[in-house]
Amino acid sequence: MVRLNKNGGPRNPEKIDRMCALFTDLSSKDMKRDLYIVAHVIRIGRMLLNDSKKGPPHLHYRRPYGCAVLSIMDVFQSISEIKEEKDFVLKVYT
Repeated sequence: MVRLNKNGGPRNPEKIDRMCALFTDLSSKDMKRDLYIVAHVIRIGRMLLNDSKKGPPHLHYRRPYGCAVLSIMDVFQSISEIKEEKDFVLKVYT
């Protein structure tokens, strides 16, 4: 889980190098299937997007905001071609 500030940047920039995942239990059989990384974006805050001053200020709601998907096969193909680290951008659909 990664927490972002209201501008979309990391909440703790000093911990940005720790925002990663390691999958150790994938077998070769799993790697031949269609696998995807799915990111669910959750908004925590007031109900209105414009953060108007209506309503009590202490209520914070947790609700779905968007979703993004990345194919694992695309990642492996890109890494095997370049042989170095690469950033991948996930488009978030709201």
